[in-house]
Amino acid sequence: MCHTGKTATATAVRRHAIFTRKEIEDRVKQGEILVIINTKVYNLTKFINHHPGGDLAIWHMAGKDATDAVLAYHPEQVIEKRMPHFCIGELAPNAQHASKLSLAYRRLDAKLKAEGMYETQYWFYVREAAKMLAIWVAMLGLVVWGPQHWMTYAASALLGSTLWHQAAFVAHDAGHSGITHDAKTDMILGICLGNFLGGLSLGWWKHNHNVHHIVTNDPAHDPDIQHMPFFAISTKFFQNLYSTYYKRVLNFDSAAQFFISLQHHLFYIILCFGRFNLYVLGWSYVLRKGPVPYRKLEITCMALFWAWFIPLLSYLPNWKYRVAYILLSHMMTVFLHLQITLSHFGMEAQENPQDDFAAMALKTTMDVECPIWMDWFHGGLQFQVEHHLFPRLPRHNLRKIRPHVLKLAKDHDLPFHSYGFVKSNQVVLAVLQSVAHQVRAVLRVDPRTAHAHAL
Repeated sequence: MCHTGKTATATAVRRHAIFTRKEIEDRVKQGEILVIINTKVYNLTKFINHHPGGDLAIWHMAGKDATDAVLAYHPEQVIEKRMPHFCIGELAPNAQHASKLSLAYRRLDAKLKAEGMYETQYWFYVREAAKMLAIWVAMLGLVVWGPQHWMTYAASALLGSTLWHQAAFVAHDAGHSGITHDAKTDMILGICLGNFLGGLSLGWWKHNHNVHHIVTNDPAHDPDIQHMPFFAISTKFFQNLYSTYYKRVLNFDSAAQFFISLQHHLFYIILCFGRFNLYVLGWSYVLRKGPVPYRKLEITCMALFWAWFIPLLSYLPNWKYRVAYILLSHMMTVFLHLQITLSHFGMEAQENPQDDFAAMALKTTMDVECPIWMDWFHGGLQFQVEHHLFPRLPRHNLRKIRPHVLKLAKDHDLPFHSYGFVKSNQVVLAVLQSVAHQVRAVLRVDPRTAHAHAL
């Protein structure tokens, strides 16, 4: 009988097929999408294109035991009520084995639920909403009603970057269903916030980010580290890798060789322009062919962003001020892009990792230590190890679970990467510099065949 959890409906009852690992592997090679969850085998071939989290998040799990990843990203009602419809059998008894780490991770997840760590303190988000509303009103008010002086305009632009910085954190929480814990409700909240206030696409981010969480720091698969031609955190990018996310080759061409050889010098400068790239990626996503969840809502809210931002610019005296306002407000979001890259750029880049879900998170992710009074500035991104292990956990509880995660890592002889803000920057820059120097070494061999000499 195929069922998960407490509910076993008529649709959950299937023929009692028994699968060996080899049989699952063979069927995956033939094009089927089979995954293992709690020793049950599920056929997601017809569902993959309808998955709210995107097709690639499932595709990367094909043929594998996805138990920990599914538990991390889905509430119990999804696993208990929806998953049984796709169950086609059970894993052979002699193939049913979970590592000590995996079992410990599941016990910890259950413990955190029992302790109420998954419960949202809604006053936290009321405060966040009030804070963002106040910043937005001040941003608009300084330009529309404030003194006509460059300092007033600069203050408004800085408030704009602060607004986008803080809104991104709440949109991130919503994208992980970490607010109401209802995927649809949180997605609509996130779009109304992130798309309207920031002009970006939460749908694009979610499609990108779900893949990132499943294959963290895998050069060929993780879009969060695929920034050619500007950055490379591994010499594997010298090999003209094919990106399974972007569906194209990441060429190690002359432009890439130039930028990457200087990436440790250009790192902060390039990050200053990151927001402009997000506009392009967001619009490319919502206007693409194929399924885009909440397409109309996304486009509407993104258009409404420009409907308030462009009129705001019209209040500035001339084009000189308008260009300066755009540049200052957008470039000062550099701190958000820096916080995102600090979490992974200095960590191990794994190619086709075979680690357990928890081990992958611990090996490829870095925490940034900060005092509690600076939590507002980092917005949960300082606890990325905890977040990667428990992505649906509300942001305000991440600090509380840190001792549990430290113990999990210690008990299983796994690293727990955690550095202060300055040290974490140094770690990332050291990786970028190391790769940059290897570009130069490769080019000294033969620039025409640089990728062939990559390590």
